[in-house]
Amino acid sequence: MDREKLKKVKKDKLVLLARKSDIRGAHLMSKERLIDTLTRISEKKPGVKKGIKTKAQAQRVIKQIRTLPQQYRIKGRTAVAEQPLCREDSGGMMEKIEQQRVEASKYYAGPDYHYARQEEFQFPCGYGDNKIVAMVRDPWWVYSYWEVTHNKENEVKERIGRKGLNPEKSLLRIYDVTDIEFNGRNAHRFFDIELTGLANNWYINVGEPDRSWIIEIGILANNGEFFVLARSNCVRTPRFGMSDVIDEEWMCLDDDYWRMFGLSGGFGIGKGSLALKEMFKKRLMEQISSGGWSGALSSSPVRKALKQKGFWLVVDCELIVYGRTESDAKVTVQGKPVRLRKDGSFTLRYALPDGKQEIPVVATSFDGDDTRTITPIVTRKTI
Repeated sequence: MDREKLKKVKKDKLVLLARKSDIRGAHLMSKERLIDTLTRISEKKPGVKKGIKTKAQAQRVIKQIRTLPQQYRIKGRTAVAEQPLCREDSGGMMEKIEQQRVEASKYYAGPDYHYARQEEFQFPCGYGDNKIVAMVRDPWWVYSYWEVTHNKENEVKERIGRKGLNPEKSLLRIYDVTDIEFNGRNAHRFFDIELTGLANNWYINVGEPDRSWIIEIGILANNGEFFVLARSNCVRTPRFGMSDVIDEEWMCLDDDYWRMFGLSGGFGIGKGSLALKEMFKKRLMEQISSGGWSGALSSSPVRKALKQKGFWLVVDCELIVYGRTESDAKVTVQGKPVRLRKDGSFTLRYALPDGKQEIPVVATSFDGDDTRTITPIVTRKTI
């Protein structure tokens, strides 16, 4: 090929031409070097495609190797026999075998591996079991999923037919079994959910926290009798709000208790550190002057730590503010943001000192278009 024509060709095409001409390391050469090399080969052997000649030569060598005796070949490549040849034959024969082995090794690409494609794992649509499982989502909601085989369903339908009845609809029956050993008939109450389509799971609004529930899936006959297909495990929804149980093991001294409430803003959200300090000091002085303080006192939820002498009485008050709105709304109480639960509810607990407390609660919608404000006003007067 003419040198001027090669200069107009892009480098990647020059590399392909070099590979066809059996030029090693062509991808590492510069464009000028590739042009020089291709021009030199073209001038030396014009009209000869070296790649085709080399390929044909390789095929002839491999064919010759295959015609050799078995003892000179190992997996398609020549090898020296374990037993030496006769002296008369060893000279030319061994030299020929060695040459053929060298020639064949130039074109040996290694063993041919066949990789089997691993099939992607998929969960089965069913396990051939008759089972229903109940799981708690939050204080008001329970999640349930189930699997019922056709054999079990046909068995129950045949039992309904033997009684002269007809199956009417499929139901989930949810039982309130709080603090009882359920035997199928002694629940506090129950309610039904009619199943439609091919549903195999359901979110159930039980409507009451801190209760135990068992779920049954079955078929309701035309006379109102319920035939069970499967019964779930027993689950208990958590209580809503703060616990009213006081664990004596975790109670603290009265001064530590009020110190923690004061530092956390329990004496009044929005007050400065100086105001908290003065209020805390006033609180302690009131208890000391009343005779109820002698180093450490107990008040709800604080327990007496040291033994007291004489008769005494301490009365205190706490304020709990709670509410609910949209889960994506923004809520502030006395100007400070409040973190909402997933259902949009919130609960705050404060110590309630003497005097008037105004607690504005402001809720703003997610898009900022709507705002609602409710301000509880609480007054405490200790006599």
